[in-house]
Amino acid sequence: MILNDHDLKIQLCQIMKELYSDKILTDIGGNLSFKSIEKGQYFWITPSGMKKDLVEPEHLIKMSMDGKVVDESGNGDPSVEWPMHMRIFAEDEDFKMIIHSHPPLATAFSILKEPPEIPILTAELGFLVPEIIIVPYKQSGSTELGEAVAEALWDSNVLLLENHGVISVSEDSFQNAAIKTRALEEYFQLYLNSRRFGGEIRPFPGFE
Repeated sequence: MILNDHDLKIQLCQIMKELYSDKILTDIGGNLSFKSIEKGQYFWITPSGMKKDLVEPEHLIKMSMDGKVVDESGNGDPSVEWPMHMRIFAEDEDFKMIIHSHPPLATAFSILKEPPEIPILTAELGFLVPEIIIVPYKQSGSTELGEAVAEALWDSNVLLLENHGVISVSEDSFQNAAIKTRALEEYFQLYLNSRRFGGEIRPFPGFE
């Protein structure tokens, strides 16, 4: 059971190391955050420029919901994407944990000018990723990106960001947000593997 912010800091760092090991996060690409459960007008976010497998709870940076650093014990600057995280938290009280990542296949798909339409392939993926939604490109760290992502999260809790990466949110755990992120990457891996066999792909019948 999560009792305080410190527990969530530990959970965040553990998930970050797992996603880095899975190559879902790159050395300095990606960022995680959570809304404080002790004081709801604050959130904690990963620092800018630190290698992802080296981030520990004491490195996380506490910020107010108006974008001010209120705890500088992390000894660094917050991720440049803090405006996006802050805007997502403000959108809905159930958006409590955020993972922004750069999975290789999902990010590659986000770069395509005319991406193919991919059907639901399995029951599990249909449940975790009911629709592949791509948020139009906005500059990293901009309020415009935060606005676009926050609005799109009403349609799906995991999104592709055009020419950028992936964002997922959860209301109860970083593990659930990570499951959705991995599922999206698995979606593209399964699609590519299926295409190698040739022939027409059969969509999962329960989602046609």
